[in-house]
Amino acid sequence: MPKKTSSAEQRRGQAAEWAQEEAWNVAPLRRLAKELAEMAVDELTRRRGPVRAPDFQLRTRRLLGRKFHASEIGAIVEEVRAASLHLCHPRYMAQQVAAPLPAAALVESVVAAMNQSLAVWRMSPAGTLLDRELAGRFKQWFGYPAGAEGSFVPGGSFANLTALLAARAALAPQAWRRGQARLAVLCGEQAHYSLRRAAGILGLGTQSVFSIALDRERRTDPAAVPAALRAARRAGYRRFILAGTSGSTPTSSFDDLEALAALARAAGAWFHVDAAHGGGMILSPQYRRLLRGIAQADSITFDPHKMMFMPLSAGYVLVRDGNALRRAFEQDAPYLFSALPREVPDLGRFTIACSQRFESLKVWIALRAYGEAYFGQLTERVCAVAAAAHAYCLASENLEPAHRPAANIFCFRLRRRPRDPAASNRLHLALEEAVNGSGEGYLSSTELEGERVLRMVIMNPRSRPEDAIANLRLVERLAEKERKRKARRL
Repeated sequence: MPKKTSSAEQRRGQAAEWAQEEAWNVAPLRRLAKELAEMAVDELTRRRGPVRAPDFQLRTRRLLGRKFHASEIGAIVEEVRAASLHLCHPRYMAQQVAAPLPAAALVESVVAAMNQSLAVWRMSPAGTLLDRELAGRFKQWFGYPAGAEGSFVPGGSFANLTALLAARAALAPQAWRRGQARLAVLCGEQAHYSLRRAAGILGLGTQSVFSIALDRERRTDPAAVPAALRAARRAGYRRFILAGTSGSTPTSSFDDLEALAALARAAGAWFHVDAAHGGGMILSPQYRRLLRGIAQADSITFDPHKMMFMPLSAGYVLVRDGNALRRAFEQDAPYLFSALPREVPDLGRFTIACSQRFESLKVWIALRAYGEAYFGQLTERVCAVAAAAHAYCLASENLEPAHRPAANIFCFRLRRRPRDPAASNRLHLALEEAVNGSGEGYLSSTELEGERVLRMVIMNPRSRPEDAIANLRLVERLAEKERKRKARRL
């Protein structure tokens, strides 16, 4: 006998059926779309209010256990937004996450609605064509040949991993099937941690990574490369990946790529350039000199979601020899990839993702709408703010620069700081927390030569010199407040 359905089960079934119909109801959806779009514009153009609400934890906890109806989605999203960190605030200067170009951010809802996967041409025929046109433009920017290949990835860490996969395919072709590749990765002391992580993921082992000392400008020192090569050879390595950095995370230092490329050629090494941060400067007449020599790289990491001010995520990897990238991913999937020869490829043949999001649309739209020169101007604008912060600290009685900024990242510290290094480090960490907790500004910190310093990263083209100076003055006020507090205790 069929099981009798209880009245409670019937009610649940009816509620589920109603919810399904309600979720696709056009009229309330249009109202929600307008509400969310207005909210997005307010966020993208934010100038006033706290950078982070001082009571954000209380606001968030109130939301966690709250139940609400679909008609309240807009109101709930607004509460989440109010409790969140506001990256678009011109005084947010903490990390390498951009205040996104508004048009690029607003395109994202349409990307999500279309829900295309570019890994397979059949699933996104128009999107793949557009993506390939953009790939051709990237190749031209970096001086790569038409036979180069690349794809969007979630970020620089994925791009570095993919580039090292391509390097492994070129230097140890048997590794894809057999494993046990023995390659050494040589990179500067300020290289991004994802290179060491990629070595671990690939089975090369983190011990295969050899650090290269920095020069006085905190760039990878070409004169120190031979010593790193000798250390790798003593450890038994005979094949090498040499990685340069164009825009380091701590200080935005740019390596001498021409010198590193020559050393890589002499050693028979694969030359990789991590330009996740600085790659977008290729569009600036003033700053593209920092990338001189990048065309000689075998692979490049480049994040449009950094210095092209795209919303997350929009990382990119380029490999000079497109066949090396294809060999890095040798599986076939007849249920996905076409056996027919096509002018436009299935991108899943040379990228990690099978669910390859249509990230290229926002970049393509923004480039077509505003032009390449516009992005160069945005880059120069944020670098000018970092230069103004540096000039202020040079003249300040309370703050001093830790370096001269090459681009848009600037580190500084107190002039009169505790002599004890541990006490100085604690004070700078406390100042970072105090600035960020005040709601008036937002900074980060890092260590340079073992010393904790405050760090300013300008990733908002709407930030002005006066915004950076306001953050610096806030640090001065809070440091003076801390000094007086300690004096009272004594």
